Amino acid sequence: MTRSARILVDEEMFYTMNKRLGGCSEIPACRGPEVLSLLVEIDPISGKVSDEYPDTYAKEYRERVENFSRNYIWRKITGDITIEFLEAAVERMFTADEVSGVVDLGKLKELKHRIVQLFLYSYDAGRNRWN
Repeated sequence: MTRSARILVDEEMFYTMNKRLGGCSEIPACRGPEVLSLLVEIDPISGKVSDEYPDTYAKEYRERVENFSRNYIWRKITGDITIEFLEAAVERMFTADEVSGVVDLGKLKELKHRIVQLFLYSYDAGRNRWN
């Protein structure tokens, strides 16, 4: 099977699985509920500006986790999950306008750190088993 044929088969399987599960965040490897829990716990979109304009700066954390999961699953298929990718995927949850206006950068940094820990260094990822 050629590379392009394999990609088409992978895409078809992905969309079929996505329809059955209701979204990428429902795929166990994406850890959607855990990412959502971290996002709600850390709550990087907070502060005076987001409270004053809730329609403009809606939190929509479920949609943000779905977007993260979509990015993650494609990289998982290619086997290219790195710290840099995870940090960039977390940043892509927010628009540039949100990052410059309503996202607490300290909380964003903490969120990146915790998601990297979740995906690369948790007990079931096979690393840091002695800690």
